[in-house]
Amino acid sequence: MESLRTVISRLFSEAQDNFPLSAQDNGLLQHHGMFSRQNYKRRRLQLLHPGLKGDTSVYDSSALPVSLHTSHLDYDGLVAEFARAAQYGSLSEHLKVIILKYREPPFSLSKTVRLLKFLHHLLRVYPITPQHPAHTHAPNTAKSTLFPLGQVLEDLTLTLSLRSFQQVNPVMQQSAWIITIQFMISCLRNNATIHLYNAGITTPVILGIIKHILLEITRLPPDNVTSLEQSCFDVGGELLDIFLVRTENVLQFTPSSYSLRRPADNGRPSSVGTVSYYDVIYSFPELYGHFLTATSTVAMPQPSILNPNIWNMTLRYLIISIQQDHRLLERIPTMIAINIIKHILREINTLPSNLSTVQAQCLNRGKELINLLLIGPSGDGAGVLEYYDIILALPDVYGNFVRGTFAQSIHWTMEKFVNELGKRRRHLAFLMMPPDASWPLISQLSRRHEFNDLTTRTSYHMFEGDLIEFVKEGNSTNIQTHFRDMLFQRASMDEFRQLAMSLTQTGLDTTLIRKAMVSKVHDVIQCLQHYNAQGNQEGSSASKSAPQGTPSVPSRSDEIKMVIPSNMHLWELMTETADQLYSFVSAEFFTYEDILSDFYNLVYDDDNEPYPAGTKNHITKDNGLVWLLLQLFYIDRVSTNVIEKDFDTDEHLFGKLVKLYNEGQIFGKDGFSLRDLSLQCAINIQKDHIKDITNIKQRHPGVAASLRYAGLCYQIQAYFSNHYHSNVPTNSTLFQNMTMQEMTVVACESQLRQDIVPYALYVYMVPTMQDIGTLGHPEATFVKGGTISFELLDLISINAKQRLLQVIYKMMLDSELGPRYQSPSGGVNPTQQQQGGSISSSTITCVPPYVLDVVYKLLYSAPCSAELMIREIFEKLRRCDKIIKMQYSNNGENQMDVRLPDQTMRWMHTILQLINYRFIRFLKYSPMSVGMFHYVRYAISALDHRQVYQVLESFVLNNTRSQVEVKLLRSLDDPNREKVVWFAESEKLARTMVCIIARLIKTRGQADITTEQIHRVLAHLYDHQLQWSPETLKYFPEAVLSFYTSESSANQDASPRAAVALGVVNQLVTGNHTFITFLEQGVADNESALLQYFSSLENQPRILCCLWSFAIARGTLNSFHMASVRKLLLCIPPARMATCIFDFVNYAMSMQYPSLNIPCQFLDVMIWKYQWINLNDVLLGLLSTNSTASHGAKAFQIARYLLLQSTELQQRVDKWTQLQFSRRPWTEENGFDKLMEYHQHYPEYFQFEAFAFDNGRPRENVHLDPPLQTPMPIYYTNVISDFVSCLESLIGHLIEHEQADLLMDVLDKHGHLFYYHQYPLSFICSILLYYHSSPVLKDQPRIIRRIARLLDFDQYDIAPEAVEYVKDDAINGSKFNTDYFDRVLSKLATNMNPQKCAPKSKANLPQRHFREIGSPAIEGISIATLEIMITPIPPKEVIKRILDLTLLRRSQFVGVSALTIHAAGLLISTLPPETFLRPVFEELNHIIMSDANLLEVSEPCRLIRCSVPKRTNGKYVMSQSLPDLTTTAVLKDSMSARFRKAMIFPYIFNDYTFNLHNYSTNEPNTFLTLFHSILHYSSLDGFTLFLEYLRSLRLSGKLQSDVQLLYICALLGPALHRIEKLETTDAECMIELMNMVKQVTSQMDMKDGWVTQALEQVFDFLYHIRARFVKSPELANQLRGIIKSMNPPISHRLLRLVIFV
Repeated sequence: MESLRTVISRLFSEAQDNFPLSAQDNGLLQHHGMFSRQNYKRRRLQLLHPGLKGDTSVYDSSALPVSLHTSHLDYDGLVAEFARAAQYGSLSEHLKVIILKYREPPFSLSKTVRLLKFLHHLLRVYPITPQHPAHTHAPNTAKSTLFPLGQVLEDLTLTLSLRSFQQVNPVMQQSAWIITIQFMISCLRNNATIHLYNAGITTPVILGIIKHILLEITRLPPDNVTSLEQSCFDVGGELLDIFLVRTENVLQFTPSSYSLRRPADNGRPSSVGTVSYYDVIYSFPELYGHFLTATSTVAMPQPSILNPNIWNMTLRYLIISIQQDHRLLERIPTMIAINIIKHILREINTLPSNLSTVQAQCLNRGKELINLLLIGPSGDGAGVLEYYDIILALPDVYGNFVRGTFAQSIHWTMEKFVNELGKRRRHLAFLMMPPDASWPLISQLSRRHEFNDLTTRTSYHMFEGDLIEFVKEGNSTNIQTHFRDMLFQRASMDEFRQLAMSLTQTGLDTTLIRKAMVSKVHDVIQCLQHYNAQGNQEGSSASKSAPQGTPSVPSRSDEIKMVIPSNMHLWELMTETADQLYSFVSAEFFTYEDILSDFYNLVYDDDNEPYPAGTKNHITKDNGLVWLLLQLFYIDRVSTNVIEKDFDTDEHLFGKLVKLYNEGQIFGKDGFSLRDLSLQCAINIQKDHIKDITNIKQRHPGVAASLRYAGLCYQIQAYFSNHYHSNVPTNSTLFQNMTMQEMTVVACESQLRQDIVPYALYVYMVPTMQDIGTLGHPEATFVKGGTISFELLDLISINAKQRLLQVIYKMMLDSELGPRYQSPSGGVNPTQQQQGGSISSSTITCVPPYVLDVVYKLLYSAPCSAELMIREIFEKLRRCDKIIKMQYSNNGENQMDVRLPDQTMRWMHTILQLINYRFIRFLKYSPMSVGMFHYVRYAISALDHRQVYQVLESFVLNNTRSQVEVKLLRSLDDPNREKVVWFAESEKLARTMVCIIARLIKTRGQADITTEQIHRVLAHLYDHQLQWSPETLKYFPEAVLSFYTSESSANQDASPRAAVALGVVNQLVTGNHTFITFLEQGVADNESALLQYFSSLENQPRILCCLWSFAIARGTLNSFHMASVRKLLLCIPPARMATCIFDFVNYAMSMQYPSLNIPCQFLDVMIWKYQWINLNDVLLGLLSTNSTASHGAKAFQIARYLLLQSTELQQRVDKWTQLQFSRRPWTEENGFDKLMEYHQHYPEYFQFEAFAFDNGRPRENVHLDPPLQTPMPIYYTNVISDFVSCLESLIGHLIEHEQADLLMDVLDKHGHLFYYHQYPLSFICSILLYYHSSPVLKDQPRIIRRIARLLDFDQYDIAPEAVEYVKDDAINGSKFNTDYFDRVLSKLATNMNPQKCAPKSKANLPQRHFREIGSPAIEGISIATLEIMITPIPPKEVIKRILDLTLLRRSQFVGVSALTIHAAGLLISTLPPETFLRPVFEELNHIIMSDANLLEVSEPCRLIRCSVPKRTNGKYVMSQSLPDLTTTAVLKDSMSARFRKAMIFPYIFNDYTFNLHNYSTNEPNTFLTLFHSILHYSSLDGFTLFLEYLRSLRLSGKLQSDVQLLYICALLGPALHRIEKLETTDAECMIELMNMVKQVTSQMDMKDGWVTQALEQVFDFLYHIRARFVKSPELANQLRGIIKSMNPPISHRLLRLVIFV
């Protein structure tokens, strides 16, 4: 160590800088090159490697302003001393100590010179390149020791710095930088690469040196550099060249005006190591962190274009690294390339518009690197990233793309490049979007995905700027159109709340509901104006004397004359709209002020001038707007907080309202007093709050025209008070048989005074002068009142409807304790009397039936505003169910403590009747329908009142059969429910639910509900295993079928319910004397034990079987002691009665009879005479249970007898028919009286007490033990109505078992009863769809005709040809021609169009709100389905005719609207897919394989690249060069062919409406629109079929052109968000797509950077969906294999698709 200290001491002692600086000469520094003077040459050589080879002038690139003369040292002696020290340690350690000592301050250039000279002499002793022993004079110890160059250079690098320090002369510091790096360069250049590696020049050392050099040279100023600073930069660049530049010929590919000095000696290594500049980037986050991650925190990102030296050097190395090793492209991460390009674009955007030469050079260098990374060294597109990656990155550079431009301006030199990328983005946007996506939302039938639209998809943000106009023009749905469709289709308020809640959660604007509401108002007003302009006005008979319907001011003796329009049927559109508007404002979705302002803007422009007639999206002023706003005056919050305050201030709101009034409208053809007096009504309501009302005409001149009718309004009030109000308590027919004139007067009164009409109507229905009536039993009493027609209820104001409903609810339905009646002395206002007065509640126990009729009429008339009341009623049902839950949980213990009181039971029975017999139609398409099971889940198992239970069971059955959505499964699978098994007691309910689930899945699709969830629901429907006949199973969809047939399903784990054993029954009937005596004589030794025996769960099914065997053995049913039989039957709980009947039917069918007349007659007696069993349960037991073939034949014969030959059923049906119940119950005001008359002839019993009555009168001396339960009122219940509902299941089972003759006879005999069914059209459509493959329907059109005859054709707008075909068996299907199918589609499109408003098409149709289906769209699709399914035309021919229309294949068609295409898509998706969807896919493949426009290769094009500006007239401009297409290999086309491709190709993928309006429609584009409409409306099951046809298309070998491939991408793109839910199908689609890419590209010769437009769009599409390619490693590996087998450069471009990020 002493020797080492000596070396250090002598080497660095007195090393002070005393070099003289060169003097300035004429302003220039005299620089002395390293070898420029002879006398310095020898001395300067000692600062380099001792083994210099070749020309040493290459080291003369540095200029130093100082002389490097230092005091003479004996360097040889120092080296010898060092060598002695090295004997006791490693050479590297000693050198490290010396360099560390060198780094110690103070800095001096002399120390640097001495160190370098010392190293020069040391290298002679310890060479880098091993020397032959004969050629060296080194000591023996040094012969085997190599110089540690790697460590030395690494340590020397750390001594280099260009940072400014105090007390350090920058000239000396920069000179030290130059000579040190020159020394390093000389060492590297004059030794072979292998020797350098052995000397420690490894990759980590190289990276360390490069990083330090880069970091230091960035400290140099970007401009105004001195010559010495430029020399520092140059010499640093020379060192980097050695590490980064491999071959000399690389540089010729990089034309640049800026280049670093390079060695010229051929004998020296031109490069050291294998490091690329990208390795430097990876390892240098401090400088290049912004390249590594998108969120780097680098303060000053490098390189900066403001520093041309650094910029050009960095980009040059990035370029050279790729050019000298093309394989580097495979290793550069795409993200880094994207970040590099983003940085370049950002830097270019900082350049001025007028470029200098240096700036232009920097620009070109950046563009050169972009091109290289994008299209690769060969220019064939095989780069590091794709165009799609840059498209995604552009918003990060220039901001979001909105309204056709980026947020930031783009430098003019990059505009062309960015515009080209923008074109690609736009093409991709429309590739991911159908040609038209304006699919109407079918709200009550829509699947989850249909509520999403383009604006809610994750990719919309990327394409928003391109598609915003597409959406605005109506070519795509959005949230506002969803709300508009929901309003048009009369969706419930609950649906609006759910969608609005989703908007609030996602941050979207909920004012879209208001905009949609205004759109509907515009459409309705415009519709009325259109129809009224075509019609002629007609007044009633009472108004004919008034000319032109002008309202006169009559004297007291005159009759008030009201103007009534002839097309009064259109007014239902206004009442519907008013109900919706009233509900939204009440629920505070929007305010009165906002809606008034919107209405005002419909009529007036910004200058308060009315829009000209016919202006798009605007209307002329209309009194309908005033009438709609008048409905809001009665909302307390609006009246008090808004309107009254407006009158207290400047009356600006009232001023707007007045300007909407059209004074001449009442004199026109559409004059209607109810509407046209609305402004006067508004003034009358607020007259107490109007300041200076006498001068209101001066403040608002428009009021003058309205005030002329003030006298008429006073007359209306006086007339109502005198004629109606005064006579309400005493006249029970006051509001009956009213003319339209009288009803309009009452309706006007409801608008003039807020509450007087509803209170008068209530007292009229529930008069104080009470006349008591009964409801099927003497104890079920009610107060007789008057009836009210639905027409009057429709006409009164929305507030009057709500107030009447509120009064009825408060007085009749609010309390489970029973109705509240007024005292005779009470006034007309019922709110003044809460509880009965003179007549106690014990005397009058029930709600009047006429009140219930009014309730359901009002709820149908104003469903939105009344929804709150409906929910309150359902919540009360839930509370009742919770009480019953306690009874259910106690398993029969302490039942008295938890049983419902009689009043509550009566309330529950009343509500269940109202819902079951009047509201199933209302609930069918309501979101509340699927949740109704939760309101009665315990009652259906434990309710013990048999009469109430019968209604409850009927309601559950009807609600089950009415389900239309598979979301029922989600409701049943509610994980939070407490009751695990839904119908543990009732096999009938469980079987019905299974059949409905199967029907829903088969006709509506499985949606996104997993098979596991379906199986879970099926497993929790019933406690035991359900067994099905093979005939039934063959119609089940796979998801349901697998549950009942798979050995691994949960159904196999459940035990089947044990059948009643014949031996056990025989033993009881023949061997049990106690039992026999009890049955025959009513005497038993231990009656309680016997009843307890039969009360046990396992013995309950034996009761009916014992009675049956006992009767069969004795040949009669009259030998029983009926009171004993009743006691036995009462042992069966109501919930288990149907199950016991099923067991009984199976037992009866297992017995042998000498003649089937015996069981048929016995069943007749049991069903009708004694009413032990229910007809419907017996029929279902006969037809739906799993039995042998012999039992089945016997069952059908008995069913035939019960249905067709039994006089009992026929007598009841005849009586029902004789009473002439109306098919439209809302029009019938005496329906209750008819029902009571029916029950008087055919009374119905619920507790097996029929034997104790004679035609409804109790028999004498008959005592019932136990006594009857409290009788419940009968409002609607009867066996005929229940039988009509049961016909649903019977028809299905007869079709399954192919009992065509029996089915036809039943339909012929009882089909007319189906007119009273609540949803016949929906049922018929579901039957035809579910059993479409049945031979009974396919081979026997007569059955289809009879099923269709179940409809009352007067209530539906069905094509006359279809009605004629159905009614007459002799008519063939010749009239079902092409025009027929065109009209079907046209009518469906009209019913889906909100702008058309779907008014009545026939005068005899019911009012919209009372129809079976209130939604025009759902009614339209149901009717269209029926019109298609009943035709004898084969499905393939039907599809052909539909396609002929939509694809414009007939000469008379010039184009159909997009809505018509969507109607066709909706219709096709509704029909059975196996027969109707397959022809569509076959036609699709045919078009792809044969269409001439798809078969041609698209127009060739060059890959997009950044063009270089050229200097012209002193300025840089972009050159416009046209490509030469004649040099391509296989894409040589004539100019005419290229022109044709350029013209036709875009229209294939253009938006459909644009093509239609520009007469450029084409078959591929139209089919694409139709195809996506089909997929949008279809279930997920259709995608499996689509995949099958995709595969067949590929295997056909006819997929050859890039346009075909792009067309397939356009088929897939918009549907991918749905396919991803099917994991298997999604993966297989991706594999098929990639195979198609391989198949097409293998036939295309893409060389020299030439591609085609279609192929480039395909590549963008593939990269856009690349996340799907790496969903699983297995899929990615499979796709990687396909891509690798493609031809280059396609394979290179696509390989990054399957790289996991």
